[in-house]
Amino acid sequence: MELLSTGIPVLDEALGGGLLEDSNLLILYSQYSRGWALAFEILKNRMELGDFGVIIDSVLPFSALAMELKAVNFDLEGRGREGNLAIIDLFSSFYGVKYSREFIYTADIDPGTFLPKYERVYRRILRERIGNRRPVGIDVTIDGIAFLLGTENFISIFQRLMAEKERARITEKRKRPLNIFLLNRGRASEKLVSWVSLYSQYVIEFVSPNAPFEETMVIRKSPLPDFNPLKSQYRFRLSGGRVELMPL
Repeated sequence: MELLSTGIPVLDEALGGGLLEDSNLLILYSQYSRGWALAFEILKNRMELGDFGVIIDSVLPFSALAMELKAVNFDLEGRGREGNLAIIDLFSSFYGVKYSREFIYTADIDPGTFLPKYERVYRRILRERIGNRRPVGIDVTIDGIAFLLGTENFISIFQRLMAEKERARITEKRKRPLNIFLLNRGRASEKLVSWVSLYSQYVIEFVSPNAPFEETMVIRKSPLPDFNPLKSQYRFRLSGGRVELMPL
């Protein structure tokens, strides 16, 4: 199994070497935290290495998401038009917003038929856009999807998605993905956090009592033997739209 770089050397070292392909990374943060930016820094770096970005958006209209990502110098529109990124727009799917942009995918999704319709959209993106590239997915956000589907229903769907992921690993011959889950603890139950943490090989939490002025990043979990929990705390900040990490 290949070990992939996040493109942030200090983070790779802290994780014990990087991210395993086909792994899940959970990023936990609070209301005013900017810890979510770490996911997009990793995505930018992986895209520079030839990977393809897939954003699963359940919380914001496209225009609002694009504005938020300007804080990390992520040109959502430009990357989509270049053919390097696709958006599975669950927010617009639920609320009937239509876009003419070819890289935004919507479907007639409801809680009862979510899984087969979601998988159909994802397979379409694999066929039309990803090809032989490695997909790097960001869920914006897990708590948002749970809100749309209902927490208990989402947990059941999430388990089934993990089973489908395992089946694909066994049967499909393509580059294996990276998945990054964003989860705002202020909008999520402890039960949801516990279940998603279980299925995440890596867990990073932002402890941010004074966010966004001062934030601490703590690596809670990594499967790699070189991961050292005693050296897992870092000061986090955004500078010029880029992530900076300093050991504590």
